[in-house]
Amino acid sequence: MADFISVFGPIPDLNAKMEEIKRRLRAIETFSSDSQQASQVRDQFPEYAAAIAKKIGTKITSTQLRRFYTYVKSIEMANRHYNPTSREIKDKFKLRFILPKIAGTGEKERKSLHGLYEILSVCLLDGSKIRTVADLRVFVEFFEAILDYHASLDKSENQN
Repeated sequence: MADFISVFGPIPDLNAKMEEIKRRLRAIETFSSDSQQASQVRDQFPEYAAAIAKKIGTKITSTQLRRFYTYVKSIEMANRHYNPTSREIKDKFKLRFILPKIAGTGEKERKSLHGLYEILSVCLLDGSKIRTVADLRVFVEFFEAILDYHASLDKSENQN
């Protein structure tokens, strides 16, 4: 299995990439909207997830990151039987609590998680990109991609 750096190439300026990701996410109305712009952003999710994982780095373990993912996944699981177009998301208010959970981590970890916190802030606070169950499912897939790329990064850097 190829690591994501070999697939996407080196990410020379992570700060600029993170700003691009935030700008592109702000520009879309919701994650699952049918607009061409939203479709283009979704097409870039693997690359964005790789950049976010690289920004998080190896000071955060996959287990620590998985704690946040599990929280978000539990909200998706509570909505697994709902129609994707439903605007009634069970426990939607809990999504915003992922931000205090990240902010409440230890001082060392908080610095590594700052980029993730900023991206999730755009997703959850800036006009809420999650309005339907379909949006929630896309968000969970995006978060899962970040987690998967982070696990890959963690392994590849620890072997060197």
